Amino acid sequence: MEIDKDFTILAVSNNHTGLDILSSILSPYFTIKIMTSTSEALATLNAGGIHLIILGSAMHEDNNFLKEIKSREDTMRIPVILVGNSDNPEFEETAFAYGAVDYISKPFRAPIVKVRVNNQRLIVKQIKAIEELGLIDHLTGIPNRRGFDNKVHLEWLRAIRDKTSFSLAIVDIDHFKVYNDDYGHAQGDVLLRMLAQKITSMLRRPADFLARWGGEEFVVMLPNTTRKGAMEHAEEIRKAVQEMEVPNLPSATISIGVASIVPSLKSSVDNIFNKADKALYKAKNTGRNKVCFYTDA
Repeated sequence: MEIDKDFTILAVSNNHTGLDILSSILSPYFTIKIMTSTSEALATLNAGGIHLIILGSAMHEDNNFLKEIKSREDTMRIPVILVGNSDNPEFEETAFAYGAVDYISKPFRAPIVKVRVNNQRLIVKQIKAIEELGLIDHLTGIPNRRGFDNKVHLEWLRAIRDKTSFSLAIVDIDHFKVYNDDYGHAQGDVLLRMLAQKITSMLRRPADFLARWGGEEFVVMLPNTTRKGAMEHAEEIRKAVQEMEVPNLPSATISIGVASIVPSLKSSVDNIFNKADKALYKAKNTGRNKVCFYTDA
């Protein structure tokens, strides 16, 4: 197995013997920090640099600790492996219900521990590699359609894994063709750049993501965001754009279509995108300068 000392594991348990065994199995390959209390673990997480958490059986019963990990922006994406007794037939179900990505049964079998941990290491590295591709739209300086496609599939898989809400908003500049015809394409480009900067400045969390979809359309990805939160955020963006002062142009307005879902293996990114697109169509055809949410009705 590859040695990767840049990959840092936080192991948390009140079982000193178990921590010693885990350390002896993993420390030849990775950097491992061991903690015997959740308060110590949180302090370590606050310092950053943790790529994987291994949580002992007694610790994962502390629901508040896991809730804090999964609710914080800086830690919610760190995968968690739970440790438990192999004689508990409900352990696997419980592990995933708590939001774990995998589990390790006791007594420890070194080859199994190394394989399960290394699998998560490879996933973390793959996600980082894709995130660093930097596929940028040269006009606006934000990710382009290909950049969005790479990012959205990663967040989609995370939402399936974590069973969290996933929202998508499609933004379209109202009467953009008229802008170009009346003021010229150069001024239209000014508007596109200003819109990209404005929406980027309003993204609340590191996982929120904006891309230029093409022409005058932009797409905003809002992972771990419910319908209510997505609609509120979209409305804030709409109002901010309407108030934006565009040099040599009258004020611009936008229409936004929003869709939300808790993804599953049976759903798809294309499906939620089509729903957001239908909501945008509704906004454009019922007066523009508004936010509409997709409903089946």
